[in-house]
Amino acid sequence: LQNRLDFIRRSAGEDRGPLGVVIAMNPQTGEILAMVSLPTYENNRFARFIPEDYYRQLESDTRGNPLTNHAISSEFPPGSTFKMVTAIGALNEGVITPERKLEDTGKITIENKYFPQDPGKAKDFVCWKEDGHGQVDFVHGIAWSCNVYFYKIGGGFKDEVPQGLDVEGINLYAPALGYGAPLGIDLPGEQDGLIPDRDWKRINLGENWSTGDTYNTVVGQGFVSATPLQVLTSIATLANGGKVMWPHVVQEVLDGEGNIVQRYEPCVLWDIADGVITPLEQIGAQCYTLPEPLRDRIQASRLDRGIMTPDVNVRPEVVELAQEGMRLVVEDSDGTAHRYARLETISSAGKTGTGEFCDEVTLHRGLCKPGEWPTHAWYAAFAPYENPEIAVVAFIYWGGEGAVTAGPVVKQVLEAYFELKEIDAARGG
Repeated sequence: LQNRLDFIRRSAGEDRGPLGVVIAMNPQTGEILAMVSLPTYENNRFARFIPEDYYRQLESDTRGNPLTNHAISSEFPPGSTFKMVTAIGALNEGVITPERKLEDTGKITIENKYFPQDPGKAKDFVCWKEDGHGQVDFVHGIAWSCNVYFYKIGGGFKDEVPQGLDVEGINLYAPALGYGAPLGIDLPGEQDGLIPDRDWKRINLGENWSTGDTYNTVVGQGFVSATPLQVLTSIATLANGGKVMWPHVVQEVLDGEGNIVQRYEPCVLWDIADGVITPLEQIGAQCYTLPEPLRDRIQASRLDRGIMTPDVNVRPEVVELAQEGMRLVVEDSDGTAHRYARLETISSAGKTGTGEFCDEVTLHRGLCKPGEWPTHAWYAAFAPYENPEIAVVAFIYWGGEGAVTAGPVVKQVLEAYFELKEIDAARGG
């Protein structure tokens, strides 16, 4: 699969941006099946010694940073892939019921609380579909990725939704799905990502939290950032019925004669559907022994955020409805991934994301205009829908719309996986 991924990257990825990530995982075990971070470098040139000129060439590429594993060491706004956090949180907390429909006219307007009578100071929050989606229920809110629906259930809106999930709820459910702290993959350099709250903004920016900040946060924008591995883990968790699996690359360790010295077994970090948290000390004993510095860093990071003991117990029917919404992303004729990522013979489910961003590159080019920011492309999916074997995320820096750019990449990876599986079966493997 890794070789096929490299082929897909060469044939379809390089014209879509200088930086990108694809990760494939078994959602039932946490095993990383394949991982690609672009741009990359020639590993063989580092086999015996490090050529100084080649290393300096790689080091000077400050835009692509080929020496960085962007799958785990770079953080980006996750965009609408993050809506799954808002979805399960709002439904589980009773903010919304599955069948209740909310009106999307294409935008909602928030009055400036200091100048409520001045419409010129009000702010519009828009849906990506300018004329709106009309009446939207829970599963179609996910399927159509309706911004206005998520603004309302996430941040509340007048009498229609008096109290949304709010930023406090986001800070409860986002960590439960794997955001905001390292997951402890057995590779160096994993970053935390960021799930902001009121204190974070006050301390770092010297400003109070606003309703607009909540609206941005619930759709994966504003100050939210995540690694591609975190985005994949969130989708894989829902695919796996709520179990957050420990992501790992190493399957087993062999001695010089090929005998198995240590086998890495699947391990559940926690289960959002029963509220059970596995302490890190037990994880080390059950799965494999983490290097001491890594274990200490993960534990300190999670304890600092209160993530080791989140009070989250997501009802099974909430997870099932979230899965159904993701299935409709692909299968509904108006689903955001239907046209670009639907498989012909295998059922799948997923979530698209288009993350607005402004960094030094785009700022220097004068592209960070209000309402017209450049966007990253995301798509995360799992298949088969009924019994998931593989979950995949594709991230393409400055890739535009997630469904259009990242969707076909994930589709090709899934097709390659099931094609290789058929070949292995035919060979008796």
